[in-house]
Amino acid sequence: MFSKQHKQEAFFVKTVLIKRKHEKLDIKKSVYGNGKLWFRGPIIRKSSSGPVYLATLEKPTWRLTYLPILMVVKSAEVSDSAMLQREAMVLNNFHACPYIYRCFREEIMTGYCNCIIYNILLKYGSGGTLADLIKKSGGRALLESDVRCYTRHIIEGLDCVHSYGYVHHALKPENIIVVSISTSTGIEYVAKIGDFGLAKTEKQMRKMMTMSKSYKLRGNIRCLSP
Repeated sequence: MFSKQHKQEAFFVKTVLIKRKHEKLDIKKSVYGNGKLWFRGPIIRKSSSGPVYLATLEKPTWRLTYLPILMVVKSAEVSDSAMLQREAMVLNNFHACPYIYRCFREEIMTGYCNCIIYNILLKYGSGGTLADLIKKSGGRALLESDVRCYTRHIIEGLDCVHSYGYVHHALKPENIIVVSISTSTGIEYVAKIGDFGLAKTEKQMRKMMTMSKSYKLRGNIRCLSP
């Protein structure tokens, strides 16, 4: 049988552990913090390199020519940011391609708890992802005209990716971002290829296959070609 004192001590230890657990969760949630000119918003989707947050400029009057008021940001501690840095490096090759997700800039800052955080700021896709559109259709499928349009965008984007010698490795509806653009006839939606965290050049792939007997296929099994 436990004495009253033992029960009180056990209750105190349990309370402290629960408090620390919640503190760790809060720290984990907010460790990235805000940027130099922007506020971090809620998570809007997930990617292979981690959660994607909405971001807005701190003061709209600070609007820069290359930095819109509304963006998305991917973040990671510098020690764990290799995939994000690779994605930014790859995306920086495709600024001239209208069918590749746009990376505006990279940013390193000090987050909460003095963690060094690496961020990449990307274009916001107001249309969500292709997976979102398919889900919203409720099983009725997308309009044939939209399918033709998005397919053309994806093929032209892939042609650009391959012309630079890269293989995406994670092409799936969740990684096709639908972005709205203003035209003389109204609003149009453009499908852009995103999430290049797993991308490799053909040369890198051949080298990995030659040097490693345990080389594994990359990407999502559900979306691999036959």
